[in-house]
Amino acid sequence: MGKKVVQFSLLFVLFFLTWLPDRTNAQEQTHEQLRAFWVDAFHDGIKTPEQVDQLLKDVHDANANTVIVQVRRRGDAYFNKSLEPRTQDPRLKQGFDALQDLIDKAHAMEPKIEVHAWLATLPIWNSLYPPIDANHVFNQHGPSSEGADFWLMTRYDGVIRAGADYVLDPGHPDALDYTVEQYVNVVKEYDVDGIHLDLARYMGTDWGYNPTSVERFQKEYKMADIPKPADQNWGSWRRDQVNNLVRKTYLNAIAVKPEVKVTVATIAWGAGPETQDDYEKTRTMTEVFQDWQGWLKEEIIDMAIPMNYNREHVELQKKWYDQWIAWEKKNQFNRQIAAGPAAYLNSINNTLNQTKRALEANEDGEQLAGVSFYSYAVTNVDNEPIENFINALSTAVFEQKVRVPEMPWKTNPITGYLMGVLKDQSGQLVGDTMIELKGEEGFAKFIKTDGNGWFGVSKLTPGNYIIKYKTESTNAPTVHVKVEAGKVTTAEIQANK
Repeated sequence: MGKKVVQFSLLFVLFFLTWLPDRTNAQEQTHEQLRAFWVDAFHDGIKTPEQVDQLLKDVHDANANTVIVQVRRRGDAYFNKSLEPRTQDPRLKQGFDALQDLIDKAHAMEPKIEVHAWLATLPIWNSLYPPIDANHVFNQHGPSSEGADFWLMTRYDGVIRAGADYVLDPGHPDALDYTVEQYVNVVKEYDVDGIHLDLARYMGTDWGYNPTSVERFQKEYKMADIPKPADQNWGSWRRDQVNNLVRKTYLNAIAVKPEVKVTVATIAWGAGPETQDDYEKTRTMTEVFQDWQGWLKEEIIDMAIPMNYNREHVELQKKWYDQWIAWEKKNQFNRQIAAGPAAYLNSINNTLNQTKRALEANEDGEQLAGVSFYSYAVTNVDNEPIENFINALSTAVFEQKVRVPEMPWKTNPITGYLMGVLKDQSGQLVGDTMIELKGEEGFAKFIKTDGNGWFGVSKLTPGNYIIKYKTESTNAPTVHVKVEAGKVTTAEIQANK
C-alpha cells in the first residue's frame, strides 16, 4: 500500500510540474490589462507640477498603469514644443511643459506608467471670442477666411458652429494635413507611449459642407448639385475622409516611431450591434461616419476605446452597454479594444460592476484589452471624493499591479506598411486619383490618393511591390518598392517630364 502511495505521489508531482507552466502563462496573460484614466484639460490634472504628482499617485494607488491626457484642447497646446499657440487656460502654470513633466515622472515610476497624448482632433475653438494669437488656426482658417483658406466644417444650412465648437472638415485636404501634422509633431518631440485621437468624426449627418469638400465630391461623382445629407454616396465619401485622416495619422506616426501606440476614442451610441448588418446601421456609421471597426480590420489603429457612456441604473442603457461590450469582445481582429466606462454617470459601485463585466471573458474565451475611465476629474455621479473611487478600484477590481498588454504586431511584426505621394509632370500633387499596387503571388490592389495626393496601405506581406500610375495624357514610370515587416516604406510616383 505504501509503495502505491509513493508511486501515485510521484505521478501527481510530475503531472503538476507539466501543468504548471501553462497555468502560469494563463495567469500572466490575465495580468496584462490596460487600466487607464482619461484626464481632460477642461479640469485640473496636469496644469502644475503638484497636480501631475497627485495624478500619478492616484493612478499608482489604483493599480492602474496608463494615463490618456488631453494636451490639445481646442487648437492649443499644454506643452512647449508645439506647432500651435500655447493654451489661454490661466490655470496652466506659466512656462510649464505639462506633457514633458508628466512623461519624466510617469516613466520614472515603478512600475512605469504609460503616457498617451490626447489631442482633440477636429474641433479647434469653442468661444464666441477669437483666440488672442493671430497665428491660431481659427484666426487663419476660420470664419474670416475665404475660398480654399476656409477650413471649417459647415452644416447643410450654412451654420459653421457645432454646439460650442468650431470644427475642421476632414474633407478639406489642407485641414486634414494640418491635423495630422499636430499628432506627428508630438511623436517627434516627446517620448510618448501613445497618441490618442478624439473627435475624429463628423458632427452629424448634415455636417461636412465645407465648399472645398463639396467641390471634391461633385468632381468625383460628376454632379453639379449640392448633395443631400441622406445621399448614400455623400455618406460613403465623408466616411472615406475620416478613414484618410486616421490612416494618414497612423502611418506617419509609426514611420517616426514604430513602437508608438495609436488609439482612438470611438462612438458607441445607442443599441449595440449583434450582426455586421447591425453595425452598418449604427449611428457611428450613419451619423458621424466613423467606421472604427474598419480601422481595426485595416490595421490603421492599434486600439479602439469605445466611449461606453451608459448609466448602469437605467435598464435600457445597461442593456446597450452590455450589447456593445459583447460586440467589442468579438471584433478586435488583430488589434485591441478597451472599454470606456463613464464613471461620471454612475455610482462607484455601478462603475465597478460595468468594469467587471467588461473585463470578463465571453463564452469563447475572448477578452478586451482593458478599460479606460472617463474621467479622472469626475469619478462618480454622487460627488464622492476621488479617494473613494481609487480605493474601491484597488480593492475590488484591480487587486494587484499588472503590465500593459503587449501589442504583438509591434514587438514581433509580420506585416509592413507603405505610404507615398503621387505627382504630375510638373511636380504638383495629384489628389483623388487611383493607382495600382502589385505584389508577389498575384497580389493586386487599387489605391486612391487623398485630396493632397497621399496614399497609404497597411497589412502588406513583406516583399517586393510595383506601383503603377496611368492617366489619359501621360504614363508614369513603374516604381519598385520593398516592404519590410514592422516598417513604413515610402515612395514617390511622378509622371515623366
